[in-house]
Amino acid sequence: MRDLFRAGSVVLALLAASCGDDDGTITPSDSGPGNDVVTPPTPPGTDGGPEDNGVQFDETFSGECVENPRCSAGELESACLCLPPPPESTVARTRCSAFQNEENPSPTPSRDFCDDGSTPGPVNVSCYMPGSYFETGPSMNVTIFGIVDVFGNGGDANDIEVTVYREGPDGDLGEMVGTATADTAHPMAETEILYEDGEQTGERNLGYYEIANVPTETPLIVHTSGNLEFWKDLYTYNTFIRNATVEGGRWEFRARILSRADYRSIPSTAGLPAGITIGNGAVAGEVHDCDDVRLSYVQVAASPSPQVLTYFNDNPANPLPDVGRRDGTSLLGLYSALDIPPGPVDIAAVGNVDGVGVVSFGWYRARIFPNAITVVTLRGLRPSQIE
Repeated sequence: MRDLFRAGSVVLALLAASCGDDDGTITPSDSGPGNDVVTPPTPPGTDGGPEDNGVQFDETFSGECVENPRCSAGELESACLCLPPPPESTVARTRCSAFQNEENPSPTPSRDFCDDGSTPGPVNVSCYMPGSYFETGPSMNVTIFGIVDVFGNGGDANDIEVTVYREGPDGDLGEMVGTATADTAHPMAETEILYEDGEQTGERNLGYYEIANVPTETPLIVHTSGNLEFWKDLYTYNTFIRNATVEGGRWEFRARILSRADYRSIPSTAGLPAGITIGNGAVAGEVHDCDDVRLSYVQVAASPSPQVLTYFNDNPANPLPDVGRRDGTSLLGLYSALDIPPGPVDIAAVGNVDGVGVVSFGWYRARIFPNAITVVTLRGLRPSQIE
């Protein structure tokens, strides 16, 4: 629950256009169509946005757009996305105290992606800056392990299949690396105490899994699935095991699963009373800084455009869509883009950082799967995203 609200696909013919740097800085990636530096007549594939959108740190993007952006006046074009300008409120790191409740009496930075200082430290954007990008280390095989957590409502997380894939082009599922089934009878399984309005209402068992021979320093996708009567598939992108985070050849990953009930109720709460169109899907996740700390007041966009893009409230015990929120992510750093056709999807984010200005908080190319949730948490540019 702490990293997200945290089978073949139908391939659509989507328009792809080159899209380069967007802040007016002339770089080699600006030479093709799709950037904001335009000399009339406007070449095909340009987004028509302002020549200088003021977004810093998006110079390294030079990919192909899923859909050609056509930004309106006032919007910021960055990494093939049209984003609302950030609010006057500057981006802030979330303190661990925001996650303290009966269910989670001792929140920690490693599990809750929060700042454990008495006051939040400055937002770390160094990994988006030239000369400070994350670097790729030598790949080695490790064992990933952990429990399967349930976002929101749902029964015991037992017999949930956890499968790891290498990430292919445009978010395709690549080679399967390994798979395991979570078991609530395992000695390392967990029991979660459930609360409502401060009162204990029951317990939920969370199964344990482990998968050997998973490569580090490699873009991976983690797919979780279970009994279709109770669960919806989740595809978690931007899973990248850095060698520095491995201990004793093992790396902990708290997998997630979403109930069918929440797959229906969350879109309804967000303003889609009919729910997600059958055959379509959704993308959701969080925005973190370079220290992997959740951020508030960050604007997110998705392409193709969803029917609804929503942020969530500040309550970690009961994260719900906040339909009135227009100033970006809350303390939870959560966003969700609902009802998108299957196929590639672009995600990008921008925010106003105190003392720095409007900056890009990254982008990612993933894939929407029919009747499933795609999870994309932005947490710094990956080495594979840097040319």
